[in-house]
Amino acid sequence: SGESPAGTSSPSMSNLEPHELPHWEEVQLNLVSARDYFANQLYSQLAHVPATMMCRRFFLRDSNDIAALQHVNSTEYRTNLRKRFSIHSLSGIDQKQKQYSKGHYFELDLYVKVRDGPVHLDSIFNRVVDLNDSESIVCLSNEDGQATTSAAECLSDIRLERGECFHFEITESPSCILEKMYQLDRAYALRNRIHKTNVVIKAMGVFVNGNKEIFKRNSVNILARWREDKEVMLIGKSGVPIFLIYTPCRNVFTSLDQVQTSLSHLEGKVEERLGKVEERFGKVEERLGKVEERFGKAQESNNSRFDEVQKTLWGFIAISMAFYVSSISGFKLTGQHGV
Repeated sequence: SGESPAGTSSPSMSNLEPHELPHWEEVQLNLVSARDYFANQLYSQLAHVPATMMCRRFFLRDSNDIAALQHVNSTEYRTNLRKRFSIHSLSGIDQKQKQYSKGHYFELDLYVKVRDGPVHLDSIFNRVVDLNDSESIVCLSNEDGQATTSAAECLSDIRLERGECFHFEITESPSCILEKMYQLDRAYALRNRIHKTNVVIKAMGVFVNGNKEIFKRNSVNILARWREDKEVMLIGKSGVPIFLIYTPCRNVFTSLDQVQTSLSHLEGKVEERLGKVEERFGKVEERLGKVEERFGKAQESNNSRFDEVQKTLWGFIAISMAFYVSSISGFKLTGQHGV
């Protein structure tokens, strides 16, 4: 999202006076487009959602709109926000107060009103975020306004009824998270100007691309400061759940990289398992060797015992034969003597 000075809205509205401008442009979510690839990809992956872009552009039409920005546009607010949340890898907020005039407009990346409800937020975002990856989702505040780390559960707990809204900003760089949080705060300051009736905002947050490690580091740092300094921002006092969500940019090249990574991972697993099989096979061979060794020793022992038994048996047979022969000889001699 961004902002543009008066007179630079869109060609169809360039000739309109400020009071003739609509307060916002409303468009179907599946018809939204953006200048950068990452945002366009997000819109295409959310095209199935039965929702309307409640406010794609918000125009400052009168002094009341400008007055609504007075707090978030003040030098004191900007300086305090920069002081509390800026770190070396996180871009800060310009401390200078900006001069807004009638006809100026703000772009809002994903300010959405649900047409058909009820619907849970995790089912809306299931194509753009890995709900099982705890490192991809950070919940700064849940529905009770408290900081939490069970972000996926917090996301799944949010249920939107028909006509309720959620607002997320989109950035390709983890260093711009704070800038996007400021844009959320600015839109929240204008909520009563955007909505003519009381519309409930059920969730807010930032979708982030870029280096995941930097996202993790920056989101953890913001979460740590949020617990102490969240009331510096209007959204911190709102009680609305706030999320920071890492979303990888999926295109042909990243898909091929993911396939290659998956194949390398599988190859590594196969090699690891083959190594374990070879190790187990080696142990089996070792055990078989020991069994053969024991069997050989047992066979030698049995052969030795068999030889001893055989010798004893032959000895017994020899003695028996000798006794038999001698007994027969004695019988014959006795017979002959009697004749």
